[in-house]
Amino acid sequence: MGNVDEELLYAIRAMEVLLQSGVGIAEAMKHVADEDYGDLSVEFGRIFKAIDAGAGMSEAVRKQMRATSSAGLRHTLSALAMSIEQDTNVIDRLRSIADKESRSRRIELQAFVESLSAVSEQFLIISVLVPIIVVIMAVIDALVGGAGGAFGGNMPRMPPACTPILFLLAMLAIAGLIVRTRSQEPKI
Repeated sequence: MGNVDEELLYAIRAMEVLLQSGVGIAEAMKHVADEDYGDLSVEFGRIFKAIDAGAGMSEAVRKQMRATSSAGLRHTLSALAMSIEQDTNVIDRLRSIADKESRSRRIELQAFVESLSAVSEQFLIISVLVPIIVVIMAVIDALVGGAGGAFGGNMPRMPPACTPILFLLAMLAIAGLIVRTRSQEPKI
């Protein structure tokens, strides 16, 4: 249902504009069914399939309202059904639903942006400090190895493959942070 929620705000705004210009509820809903609103168009298409099969418009809208798992779509379809049944003005109700959806998206986006500050610190540590530390360790190891026994005789040496492996681990950690950040990104 993620795709439905992503497209819902745009569809509500489109229906609102159509209704304000004098188009009826059925035509505004048909617009959503016929245009490219992803899964939301499929949901609205089911309403018109039920109407074509003989169901009343209000009945088809209520049936789809009960079948959907999207809370926003449920509210929208409820407003449309009430408007059909009671012949009331649905524009203000759709505007209210759209404003609530928009506010919810802004809050979600703000929370994501605030979480990015911690991620940026992790990127900084992994992409700048870890390579510097690895290079310093490699230089110290080369100095210790070149000095022979000058630093106390039997100092342990870093294996030759250690430096590339540490750089590879740092790259993998950066890739992991990118994937994790992308997965947390709100689909707005």
